[in-house]
Amino acid sequence: MKLKRLAYLAFTFSIPCFLQAQQAKMNIGIEAGQLNFDVSFKGQPVILSSPLGMNIDNHLLGKEVKNSTVSTTSGKYKTYTIEQKDGNTYYIDSWEFDDGVALRYRIPSDGPRCIYGEQTAYTFPSGTHVWYASGPFQYGWIQAYQDRSTDSIKDELLAPPATFLLPNGTYAAITEANLFNFHGAVLFGKENNRVQFGYVENKGHVETGIITGLPDSKFWHEEVRNIPWITSPRNGENEIVTPWRVLMLAEDLNGLVNNQIIAQVSDRPNPTLFPKGKDTEWIKPGRSVFTWLTEGNDRLSVANHKKYVDGAAELGLQSVVVDDGWELWEETEKNTNGRSKWELLKELTDYGKAKNVDIWVWRPSSPRSGNKTDIGLVDADERSGFMKKCAEAGVKGLKIDFFHTENLFTVNLMENILKDAAKAHLMVIFHGVNKPTGDSYTYPNLLAKEAVRGLESVGAENSWAPGPAWPYHNTVLPFTRWLAGPADYTPLNFRKFCPPSVTFTHQLASIYTFTSPMLIFAADMEDMLSCPGRMFIEEVPVVWDETKVLPESRIGKLAALVRRSGDTWYLSVLNGETPYKGKLQTDFLPKGTYRMTIASDEGSNYKKIVISNRKIKSGKTLQLDLLPGGGYLAKIEKI
Repeated sequence: MKLKRLAYLAFTFSIPCFLQAQQAKMNIGIEAGQLNFDVSFKGQPVILSSPLGMNIDNHLLGKEVKNSTVSTTSGKYKTYTIEQKDGNTYYIDSWEFDDGVALRYRIPSDGPRCIYGEQTAYTFPSGTHVWYASGPFQYGWIQAYQDRSTDSIKDELLAPPATFLLPNGTYAAITEANLFNFHGAVLFGKENNRVQFGYVENKGHVETGIITGLPDSKFWHEEVRNIPWITSPRNGENEIVTPWRVLMLAEDLNGLVNNQIIAQVSDRPNPTLFPKGKDTEWIKPGRSVFTWLTEGNDRLSVANHKKYVDGAAELGLQSVVVDDGWELWEETEKNTNGRSKWELLKELTDYGKAKNVDIWVWRPSSPRSGNKTDIGLVDADERSGFMKKCAEAGVKGLKIDFFHTENLFTVNLMENILKDAAKAHLMVIFHGVNKPTGDSYTYPNLLAKEAVRGLESVGAENSWAPGPAWPYHNTVLPFTRWLAGPADYTPLNFRKFCPPSVTFTHQLASIYTFTSPMLIFAADMEDMLSCPGRMFIEEVPVVWDETKVLPESRIGKLAALVRRSGDTWYLSVLNGETPYKGKLQTDFLPKGTYRMTIASDEGSNYKKIVISNRKIKSGKTLQLDLLPGGGYLAKIEKI
């Protein structure tokens, strides 16, 4: 059914508009009193008529709509004033881009309001394919990606971003952006190829009253849907503003991976905290290592961390992350000589500084259930005091863990942590946490969020971390989870913890696939130093000038990406569960002849990396013969 237009959308009479038509268009209108919308892309329908609205204080905003007017800030940004028959008025901001659309609600309010649910939904054509994680990202260690049709996802939970392939070949992804002072959202599968925004809480938080943090293990993966929650206007404002509901659109995977809507709708950094935005002097993206998967009884000792500092210096890594356990050094270290944990930490940071290696430290966001030694960061005085001591000790960054929910309290806690960390000039990664929502654009000291089933889960597939086959999982991630932002996957391992279903070359190539401004390696230091592909570890960039997805890529089957840093290109290929024999195009290269340094598998040996060299001209094809779970990595330099 076509929508009744609320207003005539004016044209902007400028030459560029006539030269290139806008690719994505969103129509908002009324059908029998219900506020609805639809979306087209390149003149073709992609989202069929779908409902808008929220349930606030048990009033359904979106139903019984009386009237609406629209004001246009620009040709692509519009604000709709919605008048309900009961006298309520609220606003919808819509934003059209060439590669998608975004919308959000603004509800006038001078005090608290109770949110019971949301009606915002997206109706896809029958036969649409979807890939999605079947649990919220805060439970990332059992993140199992589904490969389904939208015709059969009723009652499913889809963790954003979910990725869709429409029958006409269009790719789409749905997520949210600019999440502040609001409960993070998921998607629920509905009848008739529809997914709808909604909210999830951990059952442990509901039953125990513990509002944030890791609950008792029996609740780790237990969800409760659409529990009512209360919010108020942010920072003394006179309205409640929801996050942007984002629909990315592209004609291929390359367009989807390079979508920039989240960055465009996110708030800009506060210049008081970040005078030069992401280029503020103390924000330094880099490569790191930590000891989570290190074998041996002394992995958390000061001495072992000094050994890792030595190795990091030799490899040219920027930092070492000190994991859970350092705050017990006064009890666990043999020769403390009365020194406090802060004095021992200062000893380590001084040792690292002499070798040009920074130190980061771990801490939980709040005490874990049953753990008597944890100190959280919920209390404002404890939080600011902890960060002050870290800065005084020479620490450069914090790894904050175990949020385990994205309720309103936790979302606000994360923002307060980022503010206080910025005041202390500390960088941050969040672990055990929800998906990125553009928060790193607003707070550029946030370098990554975990929100993924990463390599930390290896070895626990039959216990606390059940999940899908690694070759499948790894070839889905670049086209789903990474659309929201960088993750803390902690790639790279060459020991028993390396999944036997993937080759060592697959492992090596993964550090170029699962890129992050804070790229933390999980491998033992000895293995990285002796790796045949050591050069790839030493020089992997964490900030790239360009990324392209090769057309041979298929979600869940093959992930082939090229990234450019300066004039040098790197090609990383991760293979899925079946052998791959085929060609890869090199037409991404500017005209010329290139030298390739290649890391590849040897025959059927999953645990051997072979380094070779060859020349190639731009536009020529590469012939690949990959094992199930195999990999391929190449550095490409112009001669």
